[in-house]
Amino acid sequence: METSQVMEELMMNYWSSDDDSTLADNLATDEPNVLSKKNVERLRRFETIKEWRKTQRRLKKERTKSLQNGGKTTAEKGPTKAELREEILARLEFVQSSHTTPKVCIDMGLGYLMNQKEIDRLSTQVRFVYGSNRRAVKPLHLTFSNLEAGSPILEACLRRNDGFSQYRVDMTNQSFMEVFPIDKITYLTPDSDIALKHLEIDQVYVIGGLVDESPNKDYTRRLAAERGISTARLPINEYLKQGSTGSYNKILSVNQIFDILLSYHFSGDWTAALLSGIPKRKGFLPR
Repeated sequence: METSQVMEELMMNYWSSDDDSTLADNLATDEPNVLSKKNVERLRRFETIKEWRKTQRRLKKERTKSLQNGGKTTAEKGPTKAELREEILARLEFVQSSHTTPKVCIDMGLGYLMNQKEIDRLSTQVRFVYGSNRRAVKPLHLTFSNLEAGSPILEACLRRNDGFSQYRVDMTNQSFMEVFPIDKITYLTPDSDIALKHLEIDQVYVIGGLVDESPNKDYTRRLAAERGISTARLPINEYLKQGSTGSYNKILSVNQIFDILLSYHFSGDWTAALLSGIPKRKGFLPR
């Protein structure tokens, strides 16, 4: 018979005593401060039952907590949300101060080419970029350049992205050409003749912060050429092929480009990185 069943029987036997008087009355004898053998045994049973009930209450509380924790005890639950947040922020701060991590810069100075709807969409993509980097096991060094006070892009980011000013990224109102050496900058554009091969730790890869529902062919490549900046494109042609159906459009959003770079930085596999970032509807397949 299980212990719990034994205890329940003891409780029933005790409280079903022929004498309906109180416990004090049950334990009283004719001689003061002296207990009969029967009452000594009853007192022992009473203390045992009391301890058992205390144990049952404790076990019930632990089971309730276990259910609230998804079936895990407090020890098995792992770090708290606050501890995880501190760990994430520490990792990002380390990367931002590191000289051995490739740098990615979002050029936020193209607001003059977009309407308000497109600027709002860009602010959403910027939030996705930060979210991906924040969740990454191996983040990239991230800079937002050309964030001028009062500019429509900055205002949209502040208005639409909670905690934007607290993002663990480098933010500057300067142009990326003022922040980084020109010979270390590679502007990513789908119109470049040069395929990106690797992410070098001493290079800065600039993604144009541009959402254009009617993209101008060759615009970002010409913009970089006018500034004397080298360009590169994602190696889509080298690692992917066209499937039976799809748009095969190689124009990607800011966050999709960043996610591809982030994935490649982690895995070193261009095929896997490209497939993880390019929407399936575009119809590309691995070579």
